[in-house]
Amino acid sequence: MSIQHTLKNALMATTVGLAAMTGTAYAADTIKIGLPVPLTGDYAPYNEVDGAKCMAEMINRDGGIGGRDLELLVQDTGSDTQSAISLTEKFVGQGAIAISTIPFSDTMIPVAQIAGASGVTVIQSQSTQVEMHGGVVDNFLTNVSPDPYTATAAANYALAQGVKNIAIFTSDDGGSWSAKTPEWFAEVIEANGGKLQAKLNYTSGTTDWSPQIAELKALDPAPDAVYISWAMPDIGILIRQMRSAGLDAWVVGSDGFDDPSLDALAKEDPAILNKVFFGTLAPAVPGSRIEAFQKACAEIDMPVSGLFPSLGADMIKIMAYGIEKAGGDDPAAIREAIRSADSIPVMSVDSISFKDTKSFALREIPVVGFKDGVRSVVSQEIPSNAPSF
Repeated sequence: MSIQHTLKNALMATTVGLAAMTGTAYAADTIKIGLPVPLTGDYAPYNEVDGAKCMAEMINRDGGIGGRDLELLVQDTGSDTQSAISLTEKFVGQGAIAISTIPFSDTMIPVAQIAGASGVTVIQSQSTQVEMHGGVVDNFLTNVSPDPYTATAAANYALAQGVKNIAIFTSDDGGSWSAKTPEWFAEVIEANGGKLQAKLNYTSGTTDWSPQIAELKALDPAPDAVYISWAMPDIGILIRQMRSAGLDAWVVGSDGFDDPSLDALAKEDPAILNKVFFGTLAPAVPGSRIEAFQKACAEIDMPVSGLFPSLGADMIKIMAYGIEKAGGDDPAAIREAIRSADSIPVMSVDSISFKDTKSFALREIPVVGFKDGVRSVVSQEIPSNAPSF
């Protein structure tokens, strides 16, 4: 049976169960989820709207949840925190039971505090920052595992390739995602006998990496790998400039590498990505459940492209599960239902659970690599040696 057929059957089974629900806990109006998200600006590639819309449409076409449709309240923040805060207040006032916003802690924390005053959940489809799991707020859920897990999965694969000497790039521009994730990678490498040779700094929007490349070329011995937790287009520029300078080290990264525009580098040179890999959030590769979902969405004229938009579907599936099990749309009851579940079916993998973690879904971390421009999952694990955070 094909992945796409299996995915469609799983979706139908879930939505038929939801549509069959009855009872006075449900009113005739819609169930609202607010998305004050970055449709424009620096963080636009990380919005989850397309996948969330497609999954909501699929559920609504199959009868909704207890006869009620899901309604997504979507408005652009322009990647601005104050806009996200203002829109959160607006959507909560309109009856939203959950909010999803810019996936960085300097936005998520105040948004969660404002939403929490009304009991409303903040649920993120792709937030990996550890700041959200330290008890600052208690109404936060994320569909993916925190950065120490993706860093560790990448480090474990690097070690298996014989990597010993490394350099890391760090920046404060993306919070702990860009500042601490490289250090967690280095911590795992050093714990297994490797050496951190250099820690290099950069800023968002770097187009000339020659100062950092000069430092790398001065290292003796030459590093086996460099690690950076950042995104396109900066990463593509770094890779091209490193190769032009004769540096053949592995270039290793985090989920920020998981962008179709990275794959496009191989159109110029099919081998340029052969020594690139990254730990990411879910396996978005040919033949995956994510590819099957994207095809299903295209069939109903709701195209979804890339990992981050696709993971919006998981967010909707998680909320739909919680609403069903709670028997209504009370946010606190929905969170309790989600957090107590042994297994919640989602789009990207068979199932996830928040039971042991409460705020994040502990799931297998895929490491994605390339061969002549074609991406594939080169390892997949729930790391047991992730650094504490």
